Amino acid sequence: MKPLREQLAFYRSYHRSSGCKATHFFGVPLVTFAILVALGWLSFPPGGRFTGAMVFVLGTLIYYFRLDPLLATLMTLIMIPVLWAADWASRLPFPGTLWVFLGSLAAGVGFQAWGHILEGKRPALVDNFFQAVFTSPLFLLIEGLESLGWKPGRRSA
Repeated sequence: MKPLREQLAFYRSYHRSSGCKATHFFGVPLVTFAILVALGWLSFPPGGRFTGAMVFVLGTLIYYFRLDPLLATLMTLIMIPVLWAADWASRLPFPGTLWVFLGSLAAGVGFQAWGHILEGKRPALVDNFFQAVFTSPLFLLIEGLESLGWKPGRRSA
């Protein structure tokens, strides 16, 4: 596992302009939400309350805690309501939940594509899918905290 500093440097190199970063503040949460809605369709046991989305979030948070416990704690506080909302959406009648999934995914990808047009650089996930997918939420958390005056990236990145 690469250190957080190295992962953030990779991701940051694809997201330098403020326009690209701004579009990702909308796009990344929407894509994350869409993924969690789809994973919410997988329940254990079938029809039960334990879902693929819960497994995914738990695994991702464990990974984040291995990288940086403080940032992972903050990300946990963000992911709980997102997971709850995605779980609710995944239990809608299928036509409705499918539209929520497709709409969130299309909007999220659209925002991020626009950001990369503004940036003039292809998305990071083209070069390293895993790193881009799992680093992007932490990158945005750090960017958001730094915009508020806290400098967690100085310690980790």
